[in-house]
Amino acid sequence: MRENQVYIWSKITRYFHWILVICITVTFASSYFENLFLLHISFGIIAGGLLTFRLLWGFIGPFYAQFKNFDFSLTDLFYYLTKLFKDKKTHIGHNPAASWATILLIVFGFFCTVSGVVLLGSQEDRGIFSLLHPTLSPFALQVHVISKNVVGIVAIIHIIGATLEHFFHKSDTVTSMIHGYKKIDAKPIVVTKFQNYLGTFAIIFSLWVGLFSLFFPQISIMTKNYDEIVYTKDNPQFAKECSECHTLISPTFMTKSMWEIALENKKEHFKKDLTKDVPHFESIKKYILKNSAETSETEISQGVIQSTIGKFKYRITRTEYWKDIHRKIPRSAYKKESIESKSNCAACHMNFGKTNYINDEDISLKSFTLKEAATIYLKN
Repeated sequence: MRENQVYIWSKITRYFHWILVICITVTFASSYFENLFLLHISFGIIAGGLLTFRLLWGFIGPFYAQFKNFDFSLTDLFYYLTKLFKDKKTHIGHNPAASWATILLIVFGFFCTVSGVVLLGSQEDRGIFSLLHPTLSPFALQVHVISKNVVGIVAIIHIIGATLEHFFHKSDTVTSMIHGYKKIDAKPIVVTKFQNYLGTFAIIFSLWVGLFSLFFPQISIMTKNYDEIVYTKDNPQFAKECSECHTLISPTFMTKSMWEIALENKKEHFKKDLTKDVPHFESIKKYILKNSAETSETEISQGVIQSTIGKFKYRITRTEYWKDIHRKIPRSAYKKESIESKSNCAACHMNFGKTNYINDEDISLKSFTLKEAATIYLKN
């Protein structure tokens, strides 16, 4: 017990608070860098677990952490905001602004997390919701972006408000969330063993699921590519013979009609005679056409299909989908010796040609300087 101070915030409440702060910071920062996709997802998973716990904690947690002891009065909120620099009243738990900020962060943070998991399944074809249809992606993306923006705005306002109250009112607002105590005349909280055990389990479990997804993405149920096809195992002849002249291209990256055009001229295919240089050409062609983009629900397959409807295209790099996702790459990049052309996908995608997926975390900008890479990622 600290002298003249009252215990207000339990260790569990404080651990939740600061871990969530880290999660929000990491997810916001990593959202600008596609190769930090796994980091973004993993910390989003941790945040989702913590927010679910905080929702429960608001009903069964210690006294001042319970929602019934929050001040949701709009009259009190208006008074607090208009008299912020005049009335230096110290609030025991959450002040009216903090009460609203907390509930908004929980609600919209939860929406952001759920929509993110739906996007992971419907758009990236990964995780426990990989069976969801790609048509859900646009709506889920809208919910995700709106929720993210609300969380960001509320978080910034909350930080500014807490800082002002701490230093202007000298109310221990910030430091109390570090050591748990406030200089105020109030009844201290009593934390039960059940609350401690439940809170500890919830925080550790959330961290475990998130970090496991980060370090073991292809084992974790949250981030695994469930429909992944490794071509060296699925069709060794296709993998070997088609990669001897050029980078192996997954059949799912082009539509059936695109492949038919690409394979039509057997005598002049990448300056090779397919009938002579590819011993198993007919069986490979059959395999390719059987597994074209129409058979896949991955983001790239659906993107290529939608951008070639009613159009005569036979190269990925000429589709509007490809142009859109590569719009930030300057034309000068394709003149670099390490890249040479737009069709050299393996220059930036480390897993290209191995499976039917192009995962964001496998993007590498090793061919670019740090300044060039930052410009590409941060360009609107």
